[in-house]
Amino acid sequence: MDDERKGCLIHNALADSEDPNVDAGQCQCPVSCPVTKAMFIFEGKWNVQILFALFTFHALRFGELQKHVPGISKTMLSSTLRKLEEYGLVHREQFNEIPPHVEYSLTEGGNALKAVFAEIAKWSSVYMKQ
Repeated sequence: MDDERKGCLIHNALADSEDPNVDAGQCQCPVSCPVTKAMFIFEGKWNVQILFALFTFHALRFGELQKHVPGISKTMLSSTLRKLEEYGLVHREQFNEIPPHVEYSLTEGGNALKAVFAEIAKWSSVYMKQ
């Protein structure tokens, strides 16, 4: 292991993991660290709010989703949903009914963020006392 990777706490945690789904080889510090890649999900103002709304309400139409994410414009909601679809976290289903409509829900990968939201809630209850 080169010096750069020896000092990486994330790489060491991956290497020490007993979870068979965790591969320390996916960490190529610092270029393609899995934490760095995952942080793209949490960047920006709207990604987490949209994911949390879909986590909370399971499936929402575009207008309903916009109501649950206060302050987001239709353009920003649309572009953010497209990014989250590209990341494989959001599923878009079009219903060809009268009137036609679209529903958004979380994919398996999106639903796997449940544990992340639970840990954020625990952290917040301890450290965000205000």
